[in-house]
Amino acid sequence: MKKVCVVAALGLFVAASAHAGSGVGACLSPKSKVASDGRLQFQKPVYLYAAPDRQANKQLLTLFSSLTVTAVAKGGWVRLATVPDYSQADPSATAGKVVGWALVSDFSAQAPRNCA
Repeated sequence: MKKVCVVAALGLFVAASAHAGSGVGACLSPKSKVASDGRLQFQKPVYLYAAPDRQANKQLLTLFSSLTVTAVAKGGWVRLATVPDYSQADPSATAGKVVGWALVSDFSAQAPRNCA
């Protein structure tokens, strides 16, 4: 019985670790720095792509907002979606909208409690 409990606990731990390591569900925000006038600015331009490929259509990310990872692809690509906006009357109205693919290296990890 003791062995069964140990094996079950180990299985749950491995499954949880595999999901956490994948990055899905992680909260990210674009890497930024404080400009000389005190405002935030991007460390470098951040692009959102239509597919996980530098040749795909792209658009420049212009807003400093948190995003959540919905999928991970080879080469450091993550598909990003919007998070609830608690400054709105219905915070969940636009949550979960896929905004595109980006390189994870352009973003910083945020604690889930700060993902808003």
